[in-house]
Amino acid sequence: MDSCIRGKNIYLKRLTKFDVTDRYVAWLNDSEINQYLESRFVLHDLEETKKFVESVTNDYNYLFGIFTNDSNEHIGNIKVGGINDKHSYADLGFIIGEKKYWGKGIATEAIRLATDFAFNTLKLHKVFGGVYAPNIGSIKAFEKNGFIQEGCRKAMYRLNGKFVDGYIYGKINEKYE
Repeated sequence: MDSCIRGKNIYLKRLTKFDVTDRYVAWLNDSEINQYLESRFVLHDLEETKKFVESVTNDYNYLFGIFTNDSNEHIGNIKVGGINDKHSYADLGFIIGEKKYWGKGIATEAIRLATDFAFNTLKLHKVFGGVYAPNIGSIKAFEKNGFIQEGCRKAMYRLNGKFVDGYIYGKINEKYE
């Protein structure tokens, strides 16, 4: 695999423990940034986050940092992981940690790059991702990449004292052989 997956505005680079900074950990602990992530239930620290990044660096998980092309700033992460080689699918999850990049198409571009990687490099048949129903930005990013809502898990997640639905979005590799 090339060291970077380049897009128009961003590139993806596989994360290492050396990419884990205090700023990165701050994203994980910011209640506005992590409001739709299951990791919000844990207080993160630098050492634990470095260990996590190392633990998911294998042939079944690809955790990429999202970096800007113009300044090489680490602004988020995207994962193609939990690869099931028997059924040829993987889960896709992401975080845009730098709020100044919200609403600028970064998640849409990152999903496109990660999906292309999953289909063309890993030769997977399908990728899918879960999203909380109120997370309109993520829903739009999936839909702009041709993902289809495949299911609804009614009242699945607790959010701000209420239960909200969870949607499953999926995309099939039309070129799969």
